Order: sequence, then structure tokens, then C-alpha cells
Amino acid sequence: MTSALRADLHVTDLIPMIPTAPLPFGIPATWSHMASTLISGNREAILIDPPLTIKQGHDVSAWIDGVLGPKKNLTTIYVTHGHGDHYFSVTTILEHFPDAKVYATKGTHEHMAQQIEPAFYAGWWNASFPDQLNPPPLDLVQVLNGSTIDLEGHAINIIEAGQSDTHDSTFVHVPDLDMVVAGDVCYNELHQWLQEDLNESQRNAWIAALEKIAALKPATVIASHKRPGAVDGINNVHSSIEYIKAFGKFKAESKDAGELYEKMIARYPQRINPIILWLSCQANFPESE
Repeated sequence: MTSALRADLHVTDLIPMIPTAPLPFGIPATWSHMASTLISGNREAILIDPPLTIKQGHDVSAWIDGVLGPKKNLTTIYVTHGHGDHYFSVTTILEHFPDAKVYATKGTHEHMAQQIEPAFYAGWWNASFPDQLNPPPLDLVQVLNGSTIDLEGHAINIIEAGQSDTHDSTFVHVPDLDMVVAGDVCYNELHQWLQEDLNESQRNAWIAALEKIAALKPATVIASHKRPGAVDGINNVHSSIEYIKAFGKFKAESKDAGELYEKMIARYPQRINPIILWLSCQANFPESE
């Protein structure tokens, strides 16, 4: 398929974090790779899912400037879901591109508000990344009216996914590129955040969201947490489904968080950033903390 649109991808490095509790099994304290997708036409561009920290915001802005050059402008930023690691750097990016408009769905906007509630923000985000964050005030983020963003006459479709690794998730379908930008609905070779999927109903809802992506039969599926250099194919949809099913199966067979963690690591030894798995196991076995 040929298209007047172009897509580019920026993936952050793993970054150190301060764990809120000691980590077992020699787990390194790092935050996952984050992917930001830039879709551009002849004059305008949309950025999907900015990263987390101030430094990452400056890095992504420099990358955007290099990709777009002097003849294109970043006009739109879209946030697929409310987790802070996919929107906190908006403030920094707007320093470089002050005319860009930031959009999210109503559900995502409400989730963003929860992420910056003082107690949660201090106890999780700022505790984990002290002096590295500058989340935007919510009045910088507009609630999207409708389910399509226009990019020079090309439809950028916003699709409600419901529960994935968090509630009120969305993903982006770009028909002209035969591409889905999946946000955190899909993962690519990183451990998946199941801290907010504590029962079979929630895990099945996440699987249903992945099946919604698969039904579109996209040639490209970009996960917001991915291994740098990994191919962005629909295979990641199926492997994400398999991971969720394995987690549910091993949870039912395990007596505590440690046993679940060891079973998952044995099954997925090559997946990146096991702290995400450990935090998910803890949440699913709170009595073992």
C-alpha cells in the first residue's frame, strides 16, 4: 500500500527508577522502553504517546524536529490512555512545539486526573522518578470530540479498547498506512503490566481488545512498550494474548507472588524488564507482600 502519510518511531532507553519496596530475585529497577509514533503528511504531523520524563521530552522533541525538518509542523499530540508514562512529557514537548494541540478521550482525560492526584503522584511517580517529571496541567489536554483526527484529509481513527493494562484504553488505526498504534493494548517483547488486571474478567477484556486489533488485519502494529529493533507486526498481538493467558493459568496454579513470578520468568525468559512482572505478581497476590 502506498500513502501520502509517513510514520516514524522513537523508542526510549530503559531508565533507572527508585522502587517503592525492595525487589527480590535480583530484579533490576528500571522503567520500560516507551515508543512514540510520529505520523506526518506534507505539512503537518501528529505524535502519539509522548514518553515520561523531562529529559525524554527534550530528546523526543529534538527527534521530531529532525524528522520533520523546516517544512512540516507538529500540530497534534494524541494520548492513547491515562498512564503517566505516556503523557507526562507533554509539558516539555510543548516548549518546543507551542502550537500543537493535545487530545485524549474523555475516559483517558479522567484517568490523567487520577495520575496527578497529590497522594498518588507523590507516592508512585515522583517517588520512582524524583525531580525528573513535569506533568502537564489538565487544561492543556482537550477532550477529543468524535473518533477521528484529520491529518491533511487522511483519517486517523481513534478506537475505544476498554480494559487493557489499564481502564479506558484506546488505540489508533491509520487505514492509509494499514497500521495500528496500539498504545498499551499490545506489548512487543516486554513484560506486560497486569497490576490492574486482577481477575479473569479483566484479563478477558484485555484479550478482547487485542482481538479487536487483530480483526483489522493491520500490516503494522506498534506497541507503546517494545524492544528497540523488534519488528512491529501483528505477531505481537498474538504473543500478548498468549502472555495474558499464561499469567492467568500460572496465577491459578501458584500460592504466592514469588511462585507466579518464577513460573512466568521460566516461560518468558527473554522478555525485557522483569520489575513490571514482579509488580503485577504482587498486585495479584497482595497477601504475600
